[in-house]
Amino acid sequence: MSELKTYFKKSVSVCKKGFAYVRVISVLLKATCHRLVGDGCYNVSFIKIGRKWYCEVPGFPKELFEHTLMVGGAAKFLEYYSRGEDKIVATIRVATAKEEQFFCGSRWHKISSTLTGGAFYKDPSGFFEEEIWLCPVTLFLLGKYPERILIYKINKNYLHCPIYLE
Repeated sequence: MSELKTYFKKSVSVCKKGFAYVRVISVLLKATCHRLVGDGCYNVSFIKIGRKWYCEVPGFPKELFEHTLMVGGAAKFLEYYSRGEDKIVATIRVATAKEEQFFCGSRWHKISSTLTGGAFYKDPSGFFEEEIWLCPVTLFLLGKYPERILIYKINKNYLHCPIYLE
C-alpha cells in the first residue's frame, strides 16, 4: 500500500508540473504583447533566498520557481548592486543603439543566444568584466532576448549617473 501511495504522490507532482508548463504559455504571450505595445521599460524584481538570487516573474507558475534561479555573472551582478538587501527591483530598458549613446548606466550587449539555451551578455564598458547568462525565462519577462539592455536604476539607486532620455 505504501508503494501505491508513493506512486500516486509522484504522479500528482508530475501532473502539476506538466500543467504548470502549459500555464507558462499565457505568460509568454503576455510578455510578447507587452513587447509589441509597451515602451521598452521594465521593473524586474529579484529576491535573495539564502545565498541564491531568484527572479520574480509575474504569473510564472510557482511549481517552476527553480527555473528563475540567477546563476553565474547575473547572480554576481545582483549581489554587487544589492548593497546587502535581500530584495531588489531593477529598472531596465530594452534599447536601440541610438538610445544607448546618451546613457551612462549599466549596459549589456548580447553576444549570442538560442531560443532554448538562453543568451549571453557582456558589459562593453568593461566595468563589470564577467559575462552574464540570461536563461529562457527572460522570454517570459521581455518577450525576446534584446540586443541591448540598459539598467539605470536598482531600487532607488541610479547606476553610475542618473541620465535617462526617452
